Formats: sequence, C-alpha cells, structure tokens
Amino acid sequence: MDPPIWLRPETERRATGRPAELSRTRIVDAATVLAERGGLAAVTTRRVAAELGAGSASLYRHLRNRVDLIDLMVDAAFERYEPPPVTGAWRSDLVAEHMHRLRYLRARPWLVEAIFQRPPLGPATQVVLEHLLALLADHPAPGQAKLEAIGVLTGMVQTYLLNERPGQGVLDPQFVQARTTMLVRAAHDGQHPHLAKVVAEVLGEASTAVGQPDDESADAQLIRVLGSVLDGLLPEH
Repeated sequence: MDPPIWLRPETERRATGRPAELSRTRIVDAATVLAERGGLAAVTTRRVAAELGAGSASLYRHLRNRVDLIDLMVDAAFERYEPPPVTGAWRSDLVAEHMHRLRYLRARPWLVEAIFQRPPLGPATQVVLEHLLALLADHPAPGQAKLEAIGVLTGMVQTYLLNERPGQGVLDPQFVQARTTMLVRAAHDGQHPHLAKVVAEVLGEASTAVGQPDDESADAQLIRVLGSVLDGLLPEH
C-alpha cells in the first residue's frame, strides 16, 4: 500500500523528459475549479490537464492517480476552513463547530461527495481535529471517549448532508412534504402500529407545544439532537 501523498516527494523523479513545470498547488486549484463548476465527476486527469494547458502525463509527476488528487483537493478545502469563535462552553462550542462545518460543506456539494469517497486524512484535517480536542481539553473523559464523540457527531453531520438534495443547501420542501405524506399514510394503514403511535404523539406535541414553532427547522432539530448525543457520550460528570 502506497503511503499517503503528503508523505511522498512533491514530484516523482524521471530518468528522461523535461523538468516538471506544474505543482501540486496548481493542479489542485485547477481541479477545484472544475469541481465547483461541474461537480466531482467533472474532475478527471485529462480535464485538469486541459484546464492547465498541459498534457495528462505531466500530472503524474506530482500524483499517481485520481485518488491522490481527491485527497489533495479535500485537504486544500479544509485548509481554507475557519472554525467559528469559541465561547468557552465546550458543549455548545462543539455543536456550533459541527453546524458551522455543515454549512461550509453544504456550500460545496463536490466536497460532500469527495469525503464519502475519500475520508479526510491530510494535514488540514488534523488541524480541525486538534481544534475539536482543544474544545474538550478540560473535560474529564478519556481521550478515546473524546475521539468517539467527535467521530459520532461528524458522522451524523455527514449523513445529514447526504439526505439533502445535492446542491440545494437546505432540505427541498417538496421532498420533505413527500416524506411526511408517506409516513402519515403508513401510520394510518393499520400495518404499522408502532409508527402510528409515534406519529400521533409527534403531531399532538407539535399542536399543543407552548412557545414552540409547529415546524422546527431541520437545522434546529439537528442542533438539538447533536446536543442530546453529546449529553450521552460525554456527560458533565
């Protein structure tokens, strides 16, 4: 198994041929332009080379395959990511960081697809992880528990993004309505008694709640759920 691209030389040595004229940075910048323009599927070594006015073979002086390229693109995107301000309240800060990152990813649909193809592992990702662990520095939980909590929250955010319509930025209202219609229909068909009970409770709570909006936004619901998960994984005492 090849080591990650960051642990390999910037350029591959060639016995013959002209010196390399490109760089990983230029290649990644060109690939990112293509991804933002046409999605991750638009990123091929041939198209990246054309964007740079170079031959495909010249890219292979700097990376071995498309996997290397996606790794570099993901890391470059996270290098530009800036976490939100810290308040000092670890629980709310951790939830706020994950929601902030969700919005960052939401604005870059190609990046969402990329991290499911190639989970981030580069230097910029390590900076994000360091920041998250710093938020938990004063919590008495062992390191393994902290890593597990971060992993669970990150996985929830990524799964949430997968359930959104690609490129829409928020849940498509038409999709939400269709899902609600299907659930209510199933709840009244006599074949799903447990679902019927839960749907009745949810609809009843929504109509009787005091000071609570009838339709909690999807993001507000996620914030609430992330906080509840943290309460279970990293209790205060």
